[in-house]
Amino acid sequence: MNFVFFIQICTLNRWRCYGKTDFDCGKMDKIENHDWSTIFSDISQKEVFRNDRYTEVVAHFKEPNLATAEITSIRTPGIELVQANFTTARQLVLVDPESSEKVSSSFVLSGDLESQFSLHKEPVTHWVNTHGFQYTPDFQGQHIIHNQKLQAFSFSYDNAYFKSIAQSAGVTYLDKVLDCMDRGETLLVPPGKLALLPRMAELLHAIVQCKFQGITKYLFIEAKMLELFALQMEQLNAGNNKKEDWSPADRERLKAVHDFITQSYLEPLTLTGLCYQFGLNEFKLKKGYKHFFGTTVFGHIHHLRMQTAQQLLATGQMNVSEASFHIGYNNISSFSEAFKKNFGYQPGKIRAYSTRY
Repeated sequence: MNFVFFIQICTLNRWRCYGKTDFDCGKMDKIENHDWSTIFSDISQKEVFRNDRYTEVVAHFKEPNLATAEITSIRTPGIELVQANFTTARQLVLVDPESSEKVSSSFVLSGDLESQFSLHKEPVTHWVNTHGFQYTPDFQGQHIIHNQKLQAFSFSYDNAYFKSIAQSAGVTYLDKVLDCMDRGETLLVPPGKLALLPRMAELLHAIVQCKFQGITKYLFIEAKMLELFALQMEQLNAGNNKKEDWSPADRERLKAVHDFITQSYLEPLTLTGLCYQFGLNEFKLKKGYKHFFGTTVFGHIHHLRMQTAQQLLATGQMNVSEASFHIGYNNISSFSEAFKKNFGYQPGKIRAYSTRY
């Protein structure tokens, strides 16, 4: 999935949009025009920064009973980042009628959508807290945005820039991508097959919450983008080298456990309870969680709880003792020790560190 199409609404005016009022019966209010000002009654676009190396553009769209969106595009040498935040009142379909060659990564933090590509027979579902990667010589497709909030990121790599990184990397998966580029063959790793690692989520939130100004901001963001690319390639390469056989049913069960933990991590969860609830044995749960999500069950729970504590403290919603109790610690000293181990500083000093990102 390539979310660059969102920013093309305002920069290229080449997208067709359909407002779906009755998706199940195939009926829709057709909204088709190359002038998006006839679709959205409230449109604004601002160039936030520009120099020889970096450009940032922020666009806002609003149409009552249809959708609101904030779309940020940041161009660095070789990579364009597009961050899309959509709130839709009903299901929408965006159609890209033009063909283009793309190398891109996508990351979904909230919401879900479905894509249908001209070169891929089956529809691709994009789940929350997943990421994907693709190369295609002919990027054409349509994308169904469901009536909900969607927060997603897309990295589009300049072909020459991508090849300059990949050609001397000695990484099996990158060699595979280069081979597909040479042959002009599509390579698609859709979201839903790759779970968003905890460090990936941290990096995406760091980009969103970055407090730096001017050139410092874009140096920081470029560094985080490259780290995300490195983590994604490492995960893809590890998966490419592992030939373990997991049935579709096991994949679905493990994903269901992951989604449940993401929503219920403050509850007193146990391996026995999760195994019973989702029909897995303990060995398969432990091994599968590590295989697909890059962490243990309790490692994931601990990470989510610590992220919650950090947010509560940074925003002043709770003090240290309240945050400690909220995420399940009865002993403030144990909480402080775990917090420092996780973030590198004591929870009481969070104000001094909250401007880091």
